[in-house]
Amino acid sequence: KTLFVTSTCDYCGKTLMAIGLGKRLQADGFKVGYMKALGIYPTTINGIVIDSDASLVLDVLELKDPPEFISPVVMTQDMIALAYSGQELNLVNKFIQAYEEISKNKDIVIIEGPNALGEGFLLGLSAKELVNKLDASALIIDNCKKEVFVDDLLLIKDIMGEKIAGVVFNQVEMPKVDYLDRRVLPFLNSKGLNVLGIIINEPFLMSVTIRELAEALGGEIICCKHKQEELVERFSVGAMNVEGALSYFRKIRSKAVITGGDRGDIQLAALETSTQCLILTGNLYPNDVIIAMAEEREVPIMVVRSDTLTVVQRVEDIMSTLRISDPRKIERAIQIVNDDLNFSLLYERLGIKK
Repeated sequence: KTLFVTSTCDYCGKTLMAIGLGKRLQADGFKVGYMKALGIYPTTINGIVIDSDASLVLDVLELKDPPEFISPVVMTQDMIALAYSGQELNLVNKFIQAYEEISKNKDIVIIEGPNALGEGFLLGLSAKELVNKLDASALIIDNCKKEVFVDDLLLIKDIMGEKIAGVVFNQVEMPKVDYLDRRVLPFLNSKGLNVLGIIINEPFLMSVTIRELAEALGGEIICCKHKQEELVERFSVGAMNVEGALSYFRKIRSKAVITGGDRGDIQLAALETSTQCLILTGNLYPNDVIIAMAEEREVPIMVVRSDTLTVVQRVEDIMSTLRISDPRKIERAIQIVNDDLNFSLLYERLGIKK
C-alpha cells in the first residue's frame, strides 16, 4: 500500500504527520517505508544530498533504506532552469525507480508529497501525477485558515476522486472546532470526503529555541547562555507604559519580549513575569541592574541590531515557516497524531488490518 500525504497549503504539518503515521504503523506491526517526493531543503548525509525533512524522518523512524532512494529528487536552481528551457528531466521516472527500491519487503510506503494545489507541476512531480502513477491513497491536510477552505478540498476531490483516503484538519484554533463538527464534517461526508481527525493548534509545536532565534535574527546572547535551548512559544512587544506592560505580560507565559534596548522600565516589567527571553532592539545594551536581575532569574538577554518593527516582522516570518526538528516537539507530535487520528477508519480506507 502507498499513502501519499499532501496538503492544501504550505507548512501544514506534512512532515510531522508522516512521522506520526509511521510510528503508529510500526507499532501496529507494519513494515514501513518513507519517501520525500520533492526535496526543497538540501542537506548532506555521507556525501549524499538529501532533503532535511526526509533526513529527520529517516532518523525518527529508524529506517535503513539508502538516503538517495528516500529523497531521490532535491530541487535546485539548475533543475528549474532546465525545466524552463524545455529539457526533459525524467524526474518522475527517477522517483518511481527509487520507489520500487523502497517498497521492497514493505507493507506500506508513506510518501510526503508536494502541496496538492500546484507544487511540483513544473518538474513533473505534482501530487496528481504521483498519486496516479503509484495508484496511491491520498491523505489531505488542511489548516482551515482560508475563509472558505472547503473549496480547496472539493477541488482536490475533483482531481483525485476515490483515491482520497481522508482529510485531516491540522493547526485548528479551538473556536473553529464546533463549527467544523456541526457544519463542515457532515457536508464533506456527503461529498465522499472522510475527515480522519481534527488536530488543535498547539503553541508548543510552533515554539522555537532561543538559540534558533538568535541565529535567525543575528542576535548576541549576552547572559544566561546555558538557557538558549529553552523553547519560546509566544512573543510580546513592549511598546506601552509600565502599568499596561505588567498587566499584558502577566497574561502570557513561555514568551519572549521584544522591546527597545533603551526601555529599561519595560525590561524590568518583563522580568517580573514569566519570560523566557528578552530581545532588545537597536543594538542597545541593558544596564547592569537589568543584567543582574536577568541572571538571577535565568532569563537570557539577546541584543539585535534591527529596530523593533523589523524584528517583529522577522519573527513572524520565522514562525510562519518553522520546520520542526526538536526531539521534544517530535515526541509531542507523535502523541497527538496517535491520539487524534481515526486510525480504524484510515486502515479501513487503505484496506489493511492491524
